[in-house]
Amino acid sequence: MRGLFSSVRHHPWRTLSVSVLLVVGAGAFLNREMIGILLTPDDPVDLTLPLVEPLAAQPNEVVYRVDASRSVLTVGVDEILAGAEKRVELTTHGITGDIGVSGSAGTAPTVRLSDVGVDVAQLKSDNGLRDKVLHHEFLESHDHPQVRLQDATVTLPTDATGTEVDGATLSGTLVVKDVEKPVTWTVDATVDGDTLTATADAKVTMSEFGVGPISKVGLVRTGNDVDLKLKLVAVDGREFTPPTELTLDQVDTEDDGEGPSFAKDVRPILENNCASCHQPGKIGSHTWTLTSAQDASEVADGLAIVTKSKFMPPWPASELSVPFAHPRGLTTAQIKTVTDWAAAGGKLDVDPKSKVKPSTEDEVPLPRADKVVKMAEPYQGSSAKRDDYRCFILDPQVTAPSFLTGFTFDPDQIQIVHHAIVTRVRTRQLGIVQGQDAGEAGPGWSCPGGMGAGIGDRVAGWVPGQRPADFADGDGFDFQPGDVLVAQIHYHYDKESPADQSGMTLEFAKDPTNIRPLQSVTLIGPVEIPCPAGSTGVLCDRAASVAEAGERFGPAGAAIPNLLHRLCGTTPEQLAAASDGVTSSTTCDYPMRSTGEIISVLGHMHEIGSGYRMTLNPGTPEEKVLLDIPVWNFNWQLSYAPVDPVPIEKGDTVRVTCNWDRKLRYDPDPRYIVFAEGTQDEMCFSTLTIRPPKG
Repeated sequence: MRGLFSSVRHHPWRTLSVSVLLVVGAGAFLNREMIGILLTPDDPVDLTLPLVEPLAAQPNEVVYRVDASRSVLTVGVDEILAGAEKRVELTTHGITGDIGVSGSAGTAPTVRLSDVGVDVAQLKSDNGLRDKVLHHEFLESHDHPQVRLQDATVTLPTDATGTEVDGATLSGTLVVKDVEKPVTWTVDATVDGDTLTATADAKVTMSEFGVGPISKVGLVRTGNDVDLKLKLVAVDGREFTPPTELTLDQVDTEDDGEGPSFAKDVRPILENNCASCHQPGKIGSHTWTLTSAQDASEVADGLAIVTKSKFMPPWPASELSVPFAHPRGLTTAQIKTVTDWAAAGGKLDVDPKSKVKPSTEDEVPLPRADKVVKMAEPYQGSSAKRDDYRCFILDPQVTAPSFLTGFTFDPDQIQIVHHAIVTRVRTRQLGIVQGQDAGEAGPGWSCPGGMGAGIGDRVAGWVPGQRPADFADGDGFDFQPGDVLVAQIHYHYDKESPADQSGMTLEFAKDPTNIRPLQSVTLIGPVEIPCPAGSTGVLCDRAASVAEAGERFGPAGAAIPNLLHRLCGTTPEQLAAASDGVTSSTTCDYPMRSTGEIISVLGHMHEIGSGYRMTLNPGTPEEKVLLDIPVWNFNWQLSYAPVDPVPIEKGDTVRVTCNWDRKLRYDPDPRYIVFAEGTQDEMCFSTLTIRPPKG
């Protein structure tokens, strides 16, 4: 098999390692690019088999040609999908190639191989969503249609005969997306009449081919090891012409059954929980547009996964938290309805063009549009910088004492605006941020570490799915003449980098008297995640890692990791000793310095966060969990408003607990991770919005 997985036409086998790849878990980081793939209709499958150059028979040689209808490639990998661990197998019959066997009676046989083409587009598992992501995001099968095993040689055991071989070795160079690596297979084969049957087994790792392991934080995660099993059934080519294409039943043999009614059972769920975000022009429309029954049916598998994993509708907080206003999420019965409908094939009992209409009621009260502020001019980023943190001054032009009583953040290019943090900057610090702005060409300035310690007070945050804020009557953030807002926007570029001019819609109190000024309190915990045992990188040394953070983020970047230990009464050695280098946690208690009511809570970590909790007065009879997120989700960092504001007294304790797991992200060169601003760094960061008492 000089090309056990050879290269020719459309979608072959980059899957060797990628297929493995695609099968990963569920929950936290079904990122927005991935959601867009999952909620995209399936491409038609080309059933044409790959073209390979056939072997010409040599003297005393029989050439056996692969019969795709009886041959199969199986790719096995461990995954965590929607929180469930399992062994996943993906298979395809799209295989072509020749096997030449030479030798006369009483002599040892010799074997040579043609290229063998494996069609990636026909690779499938038991889940259409997994398959779709595999083909679009990891296999990129239109650009890399096949894998190749080049220059393969077969070494036969001494007891091999012309009819049976056990334990032969097949060696060759496997080419996956232009990456070439040697791979060795163990082969058993038999010849019975005019038919040769061979099984070949090999192990590869995704990382060696640069295609994994897959880690979409919280939604999918795979191991790095891939098991490949190839069964080839080939027939004597003197009497057999191999097929040139498969039949549809060879790639899709599922009996879907009936399932729930779309009209009675499924459409009401979609209209009440999905349509408002996924109508044209709305925040979720760039990932999936839902206007008709057909839109839903085409992505039924995707809907089943994102609802079963509770990734959609986005609401990471658990029921251990205090009750929150306007919770999102489906009931267990609703999730079962969607998954049962998808399992039955997403069938429709209505006209496919019939409308799916969003609820006419707003989720939350909308603030007035008293002022609209935008970036002074559009910012043009570049996909060469995949994650771009940029700060922009938004000037509300406050000329008299006033109070901000509501707002919406208005992303311009929603496909690239990942999140935003908005800070109020007082007039006395205005010169600092203006200097930062003037120090760089173009709109705004690069600020992966924020504006610097002690500059401004956070008043707003936004991620996709975040609702507008409309504070209760009599509440607001005070603004003095000359105060401005600074928005730190995280742009995440995939392939496109359109110019963005995001802004905010602001509501100010009509009567600034008798307004209670809201206070934003920041609670931060230290981060100490040493390298796993056996790691030897330079940045596995804590001092080197801290120094490198200082190089990226200035003096504060080097000072904060140690300062946080003084605030929390811990030491780096203490937290590092409690970590195994893979999982780690931190806890920090903060005494409250004022009396009032908590009206919103927020937690913040980065990509390897695994769980978060904020607790009021822990370990006492008055203990109350303010926010519990058992499966951290980097993409959905929402602000939560308790249904009933939570009273606090001066001297009460609020504890923040953050947990991390390196397995949530593949890092080929691990480093000692400390508290820092970069996405590849980590944080344990929280805010409380507190309303002072009346009077």
